[in-house]
Amino acid sequence: MNEPPAVTDAERADALEELDYLAQLRQQASVEPELGRQLVECPQCGARTELGDHVVADRCAFCATSLVSVAAHEGRQIRPRGVVPFAVEQSRAQETFRQWIAGRWFAPNALKRTVTNLERVRGVYLPCWTFDARTTSHYVGQRGVDRQVQETSTDSSGKTVVVTRTVTDWYPASGVVTLTFDDTLVPASHSLPDKLESVLADWDITALVPFASDYLAGFTTEAYQVGLEPAFEEAKAQFGAGIIAAVHQDIGGNHQRVHDVTTRYDDVTFKHILLPAWICSYRFGDKSWCVVVNGQTGAVRGDRPWSIVKLTLAALVVLAIVAVLVVLNQQQ
Repeated sequence: MNEPPAVTDAERADALEELDYLAQLRQQASVEPELGRQLVECPQCGARTELGDHVVADRCAFCATSLVSVAAHEGRQIRPRGVVPFAVEQSRAQETFRQWIAGRWFAPNALKRTVTNLERVRGVYLPCWTFDARTTSHYVGQRGVDRQVQETSTDSSGKTVVVTRTVTDWYPASGVVTLTFDDTLVPASHSLPDKLESVLADWDITALVPFASDYLAGFTTEAYQVGLEPAFEEAKAQFGAGIIAAVHQDIGGNHQRVHDVTTRYDDVTFKHILLPAWICSYRFGDKSWCVVVNGQTGAVRGDRPWSIVKLTLAALVVLAIVAVLVVLNQQQ
């Protein structure tokens, strides 16, 4: 990994500084500091990757598709303010891949040989946005309060039977909830399959250091595909879960119904940052597969083919066990 340059407290504070979202949208593109990059768009998965100096061909880090410089185009990107450096060494990432593959009992044996013979994994800096916001939400709904009701009836023998049941009474409810969200993370690309993105959670954003090209040397750097404004729409969708939970709590009672919520977003700020990941992309059975290791935490998740033979044998074993249990139960 690259040796990080010395960082002063002032420089670290600059990397962690939040930028005004609305002010950014009002700025002209020519005024905003941007990076001009030679980008190659993968024809298979759509990832936009920067080729290194004097590099005319490479492979996509996400799906192993060949990339050539004739597909390159010049793109202007908002400059990242911070980088979370790699904390996981390449050797550790390789060993993590091997252990993960070795634990895939229902993968084809040929897959394990393919990955075992893999000589390198790719370090990739993934673009992300973070958003802070203060939300004020006006809601209208209903509060449900349970009460116990006893009902008396007579059974067929003439005996009196008392039955207790729960009844919910509903009352109108309305109010206002205010929340503060801090560093809500929105991936700025969709190159990784959705089911693998969960490994890129639990980041320690306080480890951010000021952006410097020294950190990127030797690593693939993906340019963002999701712009600032659509990224904020994704952030609002994440805010929504917290807002609804707060509304339910504010309504109170035993049950809640929410009919309408209107939210205002204030003090919205953002950061554009780069986050580290080790990616192993390989082709097996004429299809691309991907395994990802979080470059800060070492968490791993991946996708792989399934062995039809192993699955069939496992199913037969389960059926045999069930059959034996049925026979033993009948003999008792």
